[in-house]
Amino acid sequence: MAVPNDPGFAFQWHYPLIDLPAAWDTTAGSPEVIVAVIDTGILSRHPDLGGQWVAGYDFVRSAQSGGDGDGIDPDPEDTGGGRGGASSSFHGTHVSGTIAAAGDNGIGVVGVAYNARIMPLRALGVGGEGTTYDVDQAVRFAAGLPNDSGTVPIRRADIINLSLGGGPFSQSSQELYQRVRATGVSVVASAGNEASGLPSYPAAYDGVISVAAIDAQRRRASYSNTGSSIDIAAPGGAMTYLHDPGGIYSTLPTYTVDMTGDGFSKNYDYLQGTSMATPYVSGLAALIWSVSPSLTPAQVQQVMQDTAVDLGTTGWDANYGYGRIDAL
Repeated sequence: MAVPNDPGFAFQWHYPLIDLPAAWDTTAGSPEVIVAVIDTGILSRHPDLGGQWVAGYDFVRSAQSGGDGDGIDPDPEDTGGGRGGASSSFHGTHVSGTIAAAGDNGIGVVGVAYNARIMPLRALGVGGEGTTYDVDQAVRFAAGLPNDSGTVPIRRADIINLSLGGGPFSQSSQELYQRVRATGVSVVASAGNEASGLPSYPAAYDGVISVAAIDAQRRRASYSNTGSSIDIAAPGGAMTYLHDPGGIYSTLPTYTVDMTGDGFSKNYDYLQGTSMATPYVSGLAALIWSVSPSLTPAQVQQVMQDTAVDLGTTGWDANYGYGRIDAL
């Protein structure tokens, strides 16, 4: 019965699909649970994200790639990758909204764990591009480990969301993810959008939960990667045109042509991809930890796998892993 009053909730078809409204009768998350979103940063003034985040950091070393005129600094503001055009992605802002956009505030959309908090860590710059090195530094910061910033958060993250991929296998990165998990932090990453069975990193690293995408019909999204590293599936959407409601609706600013007002024509829109599926799993991990904070990352993953709704071949399979997450 815990249906929020956010008007955009009507467009979030993906929530009933994973039994989320029923789970909200138990918990909508806790402010004590922090999800680090390592991405393009956060639009801090977004009306649905104000008060939903804790201090983060910008780990994009290249001033040119960062688009903000400097290197690493304590400001994780999402620049949008430039004004106008395809480069204005606000990818990290969309991901952050899926996890923890404010709920029951009468505006916009609602996040999976809308009482949890986001730690925005910027590691991707213009066009959503970045380096494995910058991502790894952000991972270290999120887990409270030594990093290039020379500082660590007041309280480390409980979950790290990596809606990104593309780098090759790295032994040092593999060791880092194993160390992060050993500290008590869950790491969740997107399986990739190449419709390939080849491993995609960081999702394919040991100790990382690899998330595949399904559409509104509970089928594997055509773009979603497959393979032996897939752990679980979540809604990623399937769009045939821009603003297609078959995508995932979340916090996504769009620049106006004439740059009037605050510069945005709207603050919400649809995207698709395993990047969009990943924050559902991170949000669910936040809900689980909100009611059972003593669990280990391995136990949280086991809970999600044991309660997943089986899809495809009985048991684990290369398309859906252990199946579609079920929040209830």
